[in-house]
Amino acid sequence: MAWLTRPRGPLLSAGNLALAAVAVGAVLRVSEFLGFRQLYLDERLLLENIVGRAPFDFHHVLENDQMAPPGFLVIERLLVHLPFHVLATARLFPLLCGLASLLLMAPAARRYLDPRAVPIAVATLALGDHLLYYSAEIKQYSCDLMIALLALILAAPSPGAAAPGQPADTLSSRRLRALAAFGVIAPWFSFTVLFLLAGIGLRLLAVSIGTRDRRKVLSVVGVGAAWVLSLGGCVLLSRSILSSRDFIWIWWNFAFLPIPPHSLADAQLVAESVANVFINPGSILSPLDFTGTATAASLLAVIGCASVGRRWPGGLWLLIAPLLFGLAASAARQYPFHGRLAFYLVPTFHMLLAEGIAAVGRRSQWILTVALAGFFLYGEAAEIAWHHIIQGRFRTYDSHGDLKNDLLDELEFRRHPRRPPPPPPLPAPESAPAEPAP
Repeated sequence: MAWLTRPRGPLLSAGNLALAAVAVGAVLRVSEFLGFRQLYLDERLLLENIVGRAPFDFHHVLENDQMAPPGFLVIERLLVHLPFHVLATARLFPLLCGLASLLLMAPAARRYLDPRAVPIAVATLALGDHLLYYSAEIKQYSCDLMIALLALILAAPSPGAAAPGQPADTLSSRRLRALAAFGVIAPWFSFTVLFLLAGIGLRLLAVSIGTRDRRKVLSVVGVGAAWVLSLGGCVLLSRSILSSRDFIWIWWNFAFLPIPPHSLADAQLVAESVANVFINPGSILSPLDFTGTATAASLLAVIGCASVGRRWPGGLWLLIAPLLFGLAASAARQYPFHGRLAFYLVPTFHMLLAEGIAAVGRRSQWILTVALAGFFLYGEAAEIAWHHIIQGRFRTYDSHGDLKNDLLDELEFRRHPRRPPPPPPLPAPESAPAEPAP
């Protein structure tokens, strides 16, 4: 019975608050999964490339202009052979990725953020409505989020791992081996991990050159070469199963940003698209409208950047590099910068926002931190209550197939208030296909 009298920390410690947020987020995700909502059009179209296909069938082009990472397709094709309804088995892997993301957010945040910012980052992730929804959709977006968090964890040593007097960037052989294995495997499950690996690779190279250890530099170069070979194989295989039609590029044409901007309007579009990540897919909400929320979140994230940069410049680079490389890919018209395709940026935006909230609180006895955290968490909780209690499970989608209108839609309506709304681009959700034979 000694545990009854053992000294304990405060009940509302940062660690306990983070655990409570994980528990709430897990319940919400499992509830979303067990709701067994009807298949959305994109899910049905991708499912037609999963059900009835051999796990490693990459000899046929994917139908219906669909695309997903090869590893994701293999897992989905294996799962639909389980003796349960296809709606449950096909959504199981996204659910597991969503739950894993909840568990990974705290260890990732501890490596980069002020300890008081960690539960805020976990809580905003746990209550994100887009993140809940896509944890129960047969698409790879939830996997993108999980792998982005894994990348950020492996790229930075755990708090206190470095010996006294050593920099946080100390590159151990064990950490390098883990990153090597991760970078070879991850692209087969998430295309967007490329943007994180690019930033991590440059950081590793800079750190190894700084040590002036030739063996370490050669090791990092070898790791990078392995990553490139694996990524190249994944790209070649993915291109071979992609339809020769240009539908995907036309559909996402609006999300290839004008970088470098050639006018004020171009610069404004880029800035608004970056800020929109807080709203979609970040699901950062508040009692304000999208414009006010995105503006407040962006200002706090800038403060968060300054705070992380003062403490660990290398950590700031690892957090913002995915954004920079994602924008570069959009400018090169290789990967769209919008909405659900930007799930890889959710950890960056949530963590920098949480750090900014914590940094503001240092000068106010943490009163402002509590107030600001409550300001955003209230907005997220209200959105969840609306969709799950009042509105029910019926969802509407915007003209780009997004879960709901976002900052860009709000700004477009303000600038053109008399323009008639576009017709619904997608049919109503359809019922699930018949369950395949076990």
